[in-house]
This record gives sequence, structure tokens and C-alpha cells, in this order.
Amino acid sequence: MLCSDFDIRRLMALRAVEVGLLRLKWLAAATRFELAMVRHHRALKLAYKYGYNPAQPRVPAGQREGGQWTVDANGNPVRPNRTRLAGEVPTGNSPEIPKEPPPTTRLRNIAIRVIAARLGPGIFVAAEAGSWIYDHKEEISAYFDPPKTLDELQKDAEFPEKGYDIHHVVERASAKQDGSEDGQIESPDNLVRISRWKHWMINGYYQSSSDEFGGLTPKEYLEGKSWEERTRVGLDALARFGILRK
Repeated sequence: MLCSDFDIRRLMALRAVEVGLLRLKWLAAATRFELAMVRHHRALKLAYKYGYNPAQPRVPAGQREGGQWTVDANGNPVRPNRTRLAGEVPTGNSPEIPKEPPPTTRLRNIAIRVIAARLGPGIFVAAEAGSWIYDHKEEISAYFDPPKTLDELQKDAEFPEKGYDIHHVVERASAKQDGSEDGQIESPDNLVRISRWKHWMINGYYQSSSDEFGGLTPKEYLEGKSWEERTRVGLDALARFGILRK
């Protein structure tokens, strides 16, 4: 049976209401999270002080000691039922992260980056096992990589991994427009593996006007510039966002 125009409009209105309710639910959960963060900020700082490492092996979920560390921050074996160390954040008292993700991909990407930026690696302390946060674990871990040398970043480009992008130090599209050869653009010297989120940040930086370039965007400034100048600006961008250790 074909739907009438009235039925279609009714279904669209119901869908709009459903999306609106999901947004309100997310905002309410996010507000609870913000309040919890205020209460537990000191506890999280202590967790970092006492060597919290999100990569430490844990007892699998579903067991009585699920989520507890099996080794300490120095890699030494630890009994799962050990006494909690001073400053360690108990799972049950971690700040509440909304149980449901935002309703759209765009909002989800924004939300996870905001939460990760505020919590740091402690995001894995605050999140419950099975949380939607863990769907982004690769991006989160990559985002907190320490700065590396250019040689290390270039070698990493040979091994793509989840949570990372292969980035051209000299931006590919504009370099090609200015006559650079494909072999030079795709050379291993011009390729580095970096955090996907920081890759997005660099892309935004290249499209944002800056006093440093006389009010131009870096992309506009580099039009017609030499390969050496493009490289200099590209390396500066990597250092600017904590990727390159000079």
C-alpha cells in the first residue's frame, strides 16, 4: 500500500521528534559527566601521578576481578585482589561518561575528542567496559602518542595502523597543482604516519587564516612557493601539534 503525503509527513515529524529526544538525552548525560568531572578531577590527577597506563594488561571483563590490572606500572605481576594503591581511581567511582553515544557521526566525533582532551589517558579509567568509548580506542591511543623524530615518523609510515593516517609533509594537492612530480610527492621522505585526529587538526590549520602568513591561510601562502619552503611549513605544522620532536 502506498503512503499518502500526509502519512509521509507524519513519519518525518515522528522521526524529527525521535532525533530531538536523543539529542536531549545526550545533553543531559553530558551535563552529568561534566559535574562528575569536577568532583573527580583531583582523583584523576592522582591516578596520573601514580603511573596510570591505559595499556596495562587487565583481567578480562566478566570475571570477578574484571578490569583490574594484572601488572603494575613497572610491568611487575600484581595479584588481582590486591589492595588498591593510593591515588588509583576505583572503577565504581570514575566520572560518568554518557552510556549512549551522540545520535550522529559528526556529534560523536566531536564528543569523543572533547572528552579525550579533558580526561587525557584517564578516559579509559572513566569509561565502563564495553562503553562506546572503546569503539574509538585506536584513535584515542594514537592521539596521546608522544612527539617523535622525523625519521621515526617516516619509518612508521611503512606500517599503517588503525587510528593513524599517512600524512604528506608537503601537502599533496597543492604541490601537484604547482608542478611537483608524483615521485617527489609520494617519496618516503614526504610521508609520515600520524594520529588521525591530529591529521584533521593539521588540515584545519592549513585552511585557517593566520597573522603569521599575513592574514592568509597556510595553503594560500604556499601557492607558488618552493619545495623547501613547503617542507619547512609542513614540518612546523607537525611540531605545532605535538607530533614532531625536533
